[in-house]
Amino acid sequence: MIITVSAPAKVHLMGEHSVVYGKPALVASLEKRLFVTIEDGEKLELISGQDTDYLNHIIDLFSKSFKKNVNKVKITVISQIPVGRHIGSSSALAVAATGALMRYFLKVWDPKRINEIAYQAEKKIHTNPSGADNTVCCFGGLVWYRKETEFLKSIWNLPVSSYKIPQFILIDTGKPKEGTGEMVKLVAKQFKQKPEYMEQIFNNQEKQTKRILISLKTGNLDDLKDAMLAGERNLEKMGVVSISSQKIIKEIEKTGGAAKICGGGGKKGPTGFLLAYHASQEKILNLAQKLDLTAFPIKLGEEGVKVVNG
Repeated sequence: MIITVSAPAKVHLMGEHSVVYGKPALVASLEKRLFVTIEDGEKLELISGQDTDYLNHIIDLFSKSFKKNVNKVKITVISQIPVGRHIGSSSALAVAATGALMRYFLKVWDPKRINEIAYQAEKKIHTNPSGADNTVCCFGGLVWYRKETEFLKSIWNLPVSSYKIPQFILIDTGKPKEGTGEMVKLVAKQFKQKPEYMEQIFNNQEKQTKRILISLKTGNLDDLKDAMLAGERNLEKMGVVSISSQKIIKEIEKTGGAAKICGGGGKKGPTGFLLAYHASQEKILNLAQKLDLTAFPIKLGEEGVKVVNG
């Protein structure tokens, strides 16, 4: 028997970091995907271009959750999602691997349960994840997510067809020196030192997240751009946007566009992918070429976790 399950990458349109503090996040799935194939084998064999420690952790969680001994299978991971660029490589792996294990060993398909286990897996990578990343990788499309408490999460799967989503561009600044978990801890440290100041930033970021949602609904792209500009300033105040990435963002703004980090960010150098918007895409693509940065248009709102084979 052979089972293949895939899950998409993700991007934060707005709300990263503040979502950890009970504020909403607007997250969308991307067209890039990760595939996990499970087939009969002589023993447990893992084939992956990534570190297999995390995959082993996911397998262990599945085994304990369903009291199933995972052996005599070959598990292969093939990914289109760059690792360490803050577009959900670990979340996609957690979701796709859990879905494939569930389909192979239990013969069932339960996205809600897949998402719950993937969230537990993400704690190994990110320490205190909000749950937004694995949720959009699981359900796909456009997701409005708010974590009220550990046991109460508001998740709204928004119908992509009802929104006027323009084409965005991803710009690769390089792999950050810090992981998402490290950046989450950095913000937590600042919140502990300056709670009122950080709360003001989080409150304003909630406004920008709502502005982006409304602008996508109405098709007001000028307001979308303004909200991206304001939201990026808030992220800079949180200390999650490096000086080098701020310089790139300022160059994009000079052309009349807007850009922001789209995940954990970075403190000392690269910040992974930047999410950029411009009414004239060529201006951003030309700028990226001038700065010797890889950039490409992306399609948002793709399908979530799905069975490809089996």
